[in-house]
Amino acid sequence: MESKNPLGASGGYRFLEHVTDALVEAWGETMEEAFSQAGLALFEIMLDTKNVHPKTSEEIQTSGHDEKELLYNYLEELLLLFEVKQLALGDFTVSSITLTQGEIRLKGKTSGEPYDRARHNGKVEVKGITYHLMEIEKHPAKVTVRFLLDL
Repeated sequence: MESKNPLGASGGYRFLEHVTDALVEAWGETMEEAFSQAGLALFEIMLDTKNVHPKTSEEIQTSGHDEKELLYNYLEELLLLFEVKQLALGDFTVSSITLTQGEIRLKGKTSGEPYDRARHNGKVEVKGITYHLMEIEKHPAKVTVRFLLDL
């Protein structure tokens, strides 16, 4: 069980034990920070994020009917940037999560560079994000998200 807290002193992530897939737990003082850590954990499973340089950035905007759907859609959006645009991402900032007209909306930014399997130390392929075992726990000073990645 690996635990890291690279984006800030209050947030972090760790990989929990699971037989066949990757079970991830990410946390932060706010929902935005927990989601940012979740994005970093997703990419750390696929590659070495320490080797990613912020040469290009992408704006992220997504929404969901509830917080779980929002987390799913956010991670799916990041995975699509890797699969379609071949971007290795290493910096994740969710700037806002707001309730607007019955939907929860997320705005954020991510940065990285074109993926190079050798330089970025390619690890495992993430086939998809799942709702299975997904949890979001909110406490006064901490938000924790858990999600399962299909490998």
